[in-house]
Amino acid sequence: MASGGRTSRLRFALALAPLLVGASVLLAGSAAGAVSVAFAGEVPVTVHAARVSASGVSASPAASGRGGLLPALATRVEQATVEDACVTSTAHLPVVGAVTAVVRIERASATGLTVEAGKATARSVKLSGAKFDTPRVSLDRPTGLFTVGAQKVSGSTVTTQPHAFTAGTITSRGVSIDVRRGAAGCEPRAAR
Repeated sequence: MASGGRTSRLRFALALAPLLVGASVLLAGSAAGAVSVAFAGEVPVTVHAARVSASGVSASPAASGRGGLLPALATRVEQATVEDACVTSTAHLPVVGAVTAVVRIERASATGLTVEAGKATARSVKLSGAKFDTPRVSLDRPTGLFTVGAQKVSGSTVTTQPHAFTAGTITSRGVSIDVRRGAAGCEPRAAR
């Protein structure tokens, strides 16, 4: 007998269980205090934030290890704050199909943050203490093509698609998780 493409609720719940457990443990830990975190994966993640502010920022070209040498920008930040953020990730699961996790965060702070991303956009960016360095050629310490930096950076309506990131600590407040079948995005919340 051929299947009509429908999946039972039990199968759907069983397929999502590992994702929800992992996300819940990470977010419960960060809600209780600061946690260290690292991420690198094949599942695409998109981060939208209404406001971002950071200090001690430096960025240089890098090559992502995903599927060869994809261009990326490695950005290091001493301290960062993100407000009104929405993170989406769509996974294509066997039997179930596309499933999107949508995580909303009112406010998050990070220290020792490094983000490798192939794309980032912002409606506006302000910076102070900007600098541009070219490499000092040395056979013992190979360096990148250039490094740009700033003492302070702030941006609004920021979107990025990180390939990987690490952070010394991340703390967050006002976290909610929603799992939707199919591909979904960060639609604005309904007015309360």
